[in-house]
Order: sequence, then C-alpha cells, then structure tokens
Amino acid sequence: MSKDRLRLRYLLKRKYRVAPLLRVQNQLATWFDERFGQQLYQRQQRQCEQLLKQVFGYRLAQLAVSPRHSLLDKLQPSHKFILSRAHDGAACQCEFEALPLPSDTIDIVLLHHVLDFSSHPHGALIEAARLVTAGGHIVIIGFNPLSPFGLYKWLGVIFSDKAVWRHNSLRRGRVVDWLQLLGFQVAGDVAIASVEKLEATVTWQQKLSTQYFSRGAFYIIVAQKMVTPLRPIRTRSWSPIKPGSLVGLKQVQARDSCHQNLGIEK
Repeated sequence: MSKDRLRLRYLLKRKYRVAPLLRVQNQLATWFDERFGQQLYQRQQRQCEQLLKQVFGYRLAQLAVSPRHSLLDKLQPSHKFILSRAHDGAACQCEFEALPLPSDTIDIVLLHHVLDFSSHPHGALIEAARLVTAGGHIVIIGFNPLSPFGLYKWLGVIFSDKAVWRHNSLRRGRVVDWLQLLGFQVAGDVAIASVEKLEATVTWQQKLSTQYFSRGAFYIIVAQKMVTPLRPIRTRSWSPIKPGSLVGLKQVQARDSCHQNLGIEK
C-alpha cells in the first residue's frame, strides 16, 4: 500500500474517531438543547416512561452523555441518580469503563447514548451490566445507524465540527447479541418512526427535513438480567493503597464520596 493511501486511511480514521467524552460533553448537551436534539430527547423521555411502567426497582442509575438531560424524572424508582464523565450536575463523575460502584446493586441501569460516544462501547456495556441485580433491567438508547440520521453521519463529520456526528455506528442487533452473551433477555424495544408534531411556525422545508431525519433516528432496548452470562463478568477489585501514595488516597476518597452521594454501602 502506497504512502499516500496509508496517509489518507489514517486521516479518515482520525476524522471519524469518537472524541473523548470528557472533551465533548458540553457540545453534546448544547446539541440536545437545539430544535432537532430537543425533539428527540422529549420523545425519548415519553418512550422510556411508557416502556418502564411495569419495571420495578428501588435504585435507578442513568449513565449520561449530558447530565442536564435526565430521563429519570417521571420513572418510578425512589432512589435515582446520574453518572457522567464530567460533573455538570451529575451525582458522580467517573469513567464508564470503570464505574465506582459494587456489582449487583442497581435495579435499573439506563445508558443514554453512552455506547454511541464511548471509545470502548463493549467494555462500557460489560461494566454497566455488572451493576445490574439479578432480575434487574438495563435500558439502552442509541442512534440507529441505518436511519437517515445515522447515514448522514458519514457526511456530517466532513462538513460539520459538531460532536454528535462522531459517534459509533452500532446496530440494534449487535447490541442485542452483546446483551445475550452477558445473560440478558430483551424484554422490549422500540424504534421511533418520527417526531410527532412540529410547531406551526416551522416552515414546510424545516418540517420535511426534521421529519425525514428523525425517522427511526434512535432505538430503545429494555433487557432483563436472567442468568449467569456466557462470558463471566469480572468483579472489579480496587488496587490497595501503597504507603505514602497520595494518588491512591485520592482514588479511594473519590470512590467513598461517590458511594456516600449515591446511598450505596461499601
């Protein structure tokens, strides 16, 4: 392969690479506040409320790419909190691939586009699954790569600097396969057809564009933890503190602070 082709391949790979969430979280929050993002977010709220009406549990955690956009407000569990990569109002700031919580402690774990914007989506899913109690549920919201919105990503990255276009293209079927290997059974899912109704002040060109791009733009998967996974989930152990290690002390203090904020016993 020639040097020019190698360089082009490198540049394209770099262009489409998912940016670190800590760096783009504010940009994603801004996108969800814009017209199109806000409409998708509101539809996701309604669908989550409907899908989880019959799902019971005491603890519910949302792993969020934008803590300002909570999906927990109208859900039943009394103990609800948000985890995010950057603080921005979340109960705890952490890495999604290394969550500072004990295994089998959360009844419902909701991943709001976390797999879309994770550098290691499979690892993030394994870590989220570790938290779910036996019989508990995991809820995944992701962009549909086969929708007009998902397909436009390949052009959006070239013509726009918006972080929303630099996301993983994860088909629903692929995510379901991962869940099954982790011992989950899909209990319900939905692919959104379109945004319901637009304001009267919106022009017909804007209506056409929004309705077209929102068609099947995201999916929601609800899965229940049923059995021991085919691939065992390793229980995370915390490194012991070395004498005089200030870094280790800060890590343990941060973990204990998270447990206290979330009401989870060590």
